[in-house]
Amino acid sequence: MRIAAFILLAFTLIGCANSNRPSASNATTSDWKIGDFGVRFQAGQRGEEGRSYSYYRITMATGQQERELIMESAHTHGGFGSVTNGDPKNWIRIVQDTSGRALLIEEEIPNDCGPCSNYLWVHLDTNGFIEGTYLRLPSKVTGPPGGIDYEYPKVRSLDGTILRYDYTVGATVTKRIDQIEMADRPMPPG
Repeated sequence: MRIAAFILLAFTLIGCANSNRPSASNATTSDWKIGDFGVRFQAGQRGEEGRSYSYYRITMATGQQERELIMESAHTHGGFGSVTNGDPKNWIRIVQDTSGRALLIEEEIPNDCGPCSNYLWVHLDTNGFIEGTYLRLPSKVTGPPGGIDYEYPKVRSLDGTILRYDYTVGATVTKRIDQIEMADRPMPPG
């Protein structure tokens, strides 16, 4: 009887120990193939000063060579774990340039107290190398004046250096990318 109780206790403790292991959702990776571009998203934890260890690995086949760029993402494991539809493909959209030489990654960052969106413009420079820039598209107040309700725009198209985006209410905005505010890194939620 004691042996059976010991075995039962051992299995219970092993089960509890295994429940502390990182779940499969902690290894969140998503892949896209868009024209000559390959995009891989890898989720990570939130680090110091709001920095995220999530990133995009963007590759592009140019002739016999493959170019690569790594860009930080504001997404985190915790953010995906806080929503019921935590698949990154529900929160990341990719819009390809009509020429196939650029793309825009739009990431919607879920957060109860301060969601945000980031826009990563990926393009080829004059030498054929991949460059990446974080764009700051303006949010729009949607609630009463002085309120805290706002929304970020959805990108509709990328045509060379022309970006078209809109909000749920209002006309489509067309801007040259050099007229849009740029940033060194993605904006964290909150």
